[in-house]
Amino acid sequence: MAKTPEHKDKLGRELAVGDAVCYPVSNMLTIGTVTKLNNKMVKVQKVGPNRYNSEHNKYPNDVIKLEGADVTFYILQNTKT
Repeated sequence: MAKTPEHKDKLGRELAVGDAVCYPVSNMLTIGTVTKLNNKMVKVQKVGPNRYNSEHNKYPNDVIKLEGADVTFYILQNTKT
């Protein structure tokens, strides 16, 4: 049975599948969720309506794990009514 890789973010917090993270894409910060833990990298998927080119592989030290309140604030701020 294959062992699940252990990764830590830029601040040293443990990453797991389903965690909300902030990561850089083309000189912008993007919010996404961890979808897979690879041996050396973390696969993240962008959160939001525009999902074009939404999956990226990032090194664990390129992401920062977000807390629930941060993600809720982002969703409320960027939701159109």
